[in-house]
Amino acid sequence: MFHLTHIAMTGLLAAFALVFTPASADAQSADEAEAFVQREAQEVIDALQAFQDGELDAETLKRNFRERVDILADVPRITNFVLGRYRRGADEAQLDEFRTVFREFAINTYERELGNYAGQTLEVTGSVTRGSGDFIVRSTVRANGSGEDVPVNWRVMSGDDGLKVVDAEVLGVWLAQTQREQITGIIGNAGGDVSAATSALRDRIEE
Repeated sequence: MFHLTHIAMTGLLAAFALVFTPASADAQSADEAEAFVQREAQEVIDALQAFQDGELDAETLKRNFRERVDILADVPRITNFVLGRYRRGADEAQLDEFRTVFREFAINTYERELGNYAGQTLEVTGSVTRGSGDFIVRSTVRANGSGEDVPVNWRVMSGDDGLKVVDAEVLGVWLAQTQREQITGIIGNAGGDVSAATSALRDRIEE
């Protein structure tokens, strides 16, 4: 069975980003990566709370999220990673279809799942520099008395388009890596056919 519980977080990675002034990789620092996560993640949580409070309608919320994905999410890069070695055997039409469906699934899912974080507070607690322009930002989502606090680590990378979150660790699980295992497992069982993963994602969208 294809378990895609954590694919929602792929959308989360894209959602936790708003318009910012791009900078080169050399100009980015750990402090900037921490500030990026703190600012953008909390913006999304606050927007969801505004939606729940009736201050923001569903259409506006959906449009804003889609714009953030289109502008800031490196969908081709994420797609290449989760497809693993099977990307090389797929033609461009298959890849384009997978990217489109993958993005749509993520948007639909994180809009539903992120409602769980509305009213909570994200607190960045530090970071580790892995290399030039490559950071792990540590944070905790504070439940504010409505449940348990959740530790979340973010892998943030900088490039010509500025800072972007490329993976997240929730409760000890790196989500993009888990998604890669799930998706490549489906493709492998289908004899290397990427469209099998596309169909699985499409089925989930229609549920």
